[in-house]
Amino acid sequence: MKWLQTIFIFLAFTFNCYGLVWPTPNPAFANGESIEAYVQATVSGNPSSGLYGMVRNKGTKFHEGLDLFGIQFDAKKEVLDPIFAVLPGKVVHINEDSSKSRYGIYIVLSHKDGGLNFYSLYAHLDSVDDGIRLNHFIKEGTRLGRMGNSAGGYEIPEIRAHLHFEIGVQLSDNFQSWYKAQSFETQNWHKNWNGMNLLGVDPLDFYQSILKNQSVDFKSYIKSLPKVLSVQVRSHTMPFFIQNNPSFLEAKGLSKSEIAGWEITFSRYGIPIRWKALAESELNLENGTDIKLTRYNPNYDFGVEPALFVKNNSGIVRSNVLLLNIEKLFF
Repeated sequence: MKWLQTIFIFLAFTFNCYGLVWPTPNPAFANGESIEAYVQATVSGNPSSGLYGMVRNKGTKFHEGLDLFGIQFDAKKEVLDPIFAVLPGKVVHINEDSSKSRYGIYIVLSHKDGGLNFYSLYAHLDSVDDGIRLNHFIKEGTRLGRMGNSAGGYEIPEIRAHLHFEIGVQLSDNFQSWYKAQSFETQNWHKNWNGMNLLGVDPLDFYQSILKNQSVDFKSYIKSLPKVLSVQVRSHTMPFFIQNNPSFLEAKGLSKSEIAGWEITFSRYGIPIRWKALAESELNLENGTDIKLTRYNPNYDFGVEPALFVKNNSGIVRSNVLLLNIEKLFF
């Protein structure tokens, strides 16, 4: 009966008319409880280490998701919590071989929202439900699998079994070519759904924004994020990212043949949120360079996400994180 009651609470836990649901049966967030009631800590025991951001190794290691612990266990203390789709979407990736990813067994769903395509990711699963198939469309609240502690290349103790949950955007549809050019020692088993090609936002901040009626959906949440910097990039192509997310494109009367470059504005979390096509006469690049930082907020504090620019003796310079993401966008 307790299990049924928990499921009932979950099914009732939707946000406004958007239909967003929590990915586990734990009602603690919906009840307004503190993170100690639902966030899984690392070995440090500090619940903030399970949040999104530079929260590990004393603020030097980035965690691109939200870790949620279980509340249902069998007699052997093995976690039983089901994992649910947070929004309607298409199943675009299933990895059932935990040795092939640090995510372990994981599922990726693709979601559409008026000119914006984004993903949700569910990792460290014990198993994937039999009814979950690639390219199938599923409703919010659909059971995807069971919480677990699977991981490739390292071990998650059973006592710290949890769901690693991400939500964000995909950078490129040519990720495999970029990956191959890096000469990594390991094979890319996950095509364009490799975690290195996914750019996540803070899931808890997104949920809180919906809960407080600050945003009505993921699209409005993304567009509300503070702008951090803009860059000009020389390129005669229209990257996959802006084709896949036309809501970020600023309308302008340039034909494809007239495009000589782009001005891209990046928001918090490094999302390339605004794209403006530029003619050759509008480019303001120094000789021999293809990328130039044009605008930035020098007072922005990268306290949560990896920095997009850094300060040195000569002033503000682009970070390696920013340059790598731009490289993937245009590869």
